[in-house]
Amino acid sequence: MENRAKRQNIFFLILWNAILLLLILLIQGNAFGQYKRTSPKVQAWLRNWSINVNGGKTTFFGDVSLYDDEFSEKLRKESSWAYGFILSRQMTPAIGLSGQLIFGSLVGTNSKSRFEADIMEYSFSMTFNLLNILIPENDAHFFPYLKFGLGQFKFKSTLSYNDPNQEDRVVNTDSPEFLYLFGAGALYKINHTFDIHLEITSRMIYNDRLDGTKSNKDYDYYAYLSLGVTYKINNKPRDPRYYRKMGMKSKLIRRR
Repeated sequence: MENRAKRQNIFFLILWNAILLLLILLIQGNAFGQYKRTSPKVQAWLRNWSINVNGGKTTFFGDVSLYDDEFSEKLRKESSWAYGFILSRQMTPAIGLSGQLIFGSLVGTNSKSRFEADIMEYSFSMTFNLLNILIPENDAHFFPYLKFGLGQFKFKSTLSYNDPNQEDRVVNTDSPEFLYLFGAGALYKINHTFDIHLEITSRMIYNDRLDGTKSNKDYDYYAYLSLGVTYKINNKPRDPRYYRKMGMKSKLIRRR
């Protein structure tokens, strides 16, 4: 268990350093671009990056949950709030890669107890733009997509019993827990710089103690329904004068 915790902590440290280094490179690339003409390869690498800020509802499914089959009651009584950040790169018009951080809370209840949990999650995922897969040359503003990924998360849960004679139970993660995610979403392209995203994903975790109760039946999991705004970095359209200045022919640049 100690070696596993060390490996996961090392992985988390590497992830944070990689994200920090990437942001530094992006900032430097934009800052020095006005003084020194960058090569076409560097310019191509800097394009198609984006930053997304999102927030929404988390919904828990596990041993301490009563309304798994009642959607309205689930949202009203067993949902909480979260927010997150996504750094993405659109590799092709149909495929994108991204890293995401989520901070939030979970709640759940049953006939005997109630629990609350604080969570922090980081994940890597791949998106598949369905419209661009089916119609590669489309120029629409609305894009549905599928999302799949892997990640880890940490949590701190407090289980409170309805019986006053039973003491509350607190459960902490000794090390990050593994999860995989899948879901779907849609984005609306406002312009070449901003998008709006609506997304729902299910986070399946290899853990049955997220709610402080272990039944050895099924693992716990939670869903995240979010609304977000995306800023596309260095994605301004160029007119023919730009390419003539650079000694190139004007060309059509696909944005998706």
